Amino acid sequence: MADGILRRQIQLAAANLSEAIDGADGFQNTHQSQHCESAKFSIEQVVFILEKIHIMWESVLPRSIYRRSMFHVLGPVFSRITKDMLLIDDMAAEETLQLQGLIHLALENLSSLFLSLVENDDDEKFLDHHTWVQLDESIPSLKKFRKLAELLDMSLKSITAAWESGELANCGFTSSEMRNFIKAIFADSPLRKECLGWIVATPA
Repeated sequence: MADGILRRQIQLAAANLSEAIDGADGFQNTHQSQHCESAKFSIEQVVFILEKIHIMWESVLPRSIYRRSMFHVLGPVFSRITKDMLLIDDMAAEETLQLQGLIHLALENLSSLFLSLVENDDDEKFLDHHTWVQLDESIPSLKKFRKLAELLDMSLKSITAAWESGELANCGFTSSEMRNFIKAIFADSPLRKECLGWIVATPA
């Protein structure tokens, strides 16, 4: 495939993916059925577009170019979804579960695409720890996206400990993002104030 054609296909894919994510309206209010359905449809559209180009590109591109092209497309997708979710300024408990479910939906439905991007000598391919390490190194925003799913189900103390250990900064989270995330999920309390203070005092 000529460079110019591939470049245009990457641009078209990026535009289509951005439009699909726009349909989620920032993943706001997913505890309401209408918003939840819109967000789910958005993720399904993203998966559909990615699987379509996966099938098309893998069959015609040299492996190195295929991988590089897919990384180029995937990075902004996970970055954008993560950013939108982190911008939500108030999350009900049900919302955190819905958002976590949407992340898992994307990851599970993209498993065949992920496996096509890693070096694996085994006949039986599956997404094990080694596979995720390879993917995280190639697509840093995927690491952050996956970690967000965990954060949505973690206690305030666990989140703070993960920040203090450097684990969250290593995944790409900023101090500002974590402070906003904690304020969005946890009600005001002495413990929340204390944890926010720890995050401010422990810069990445």
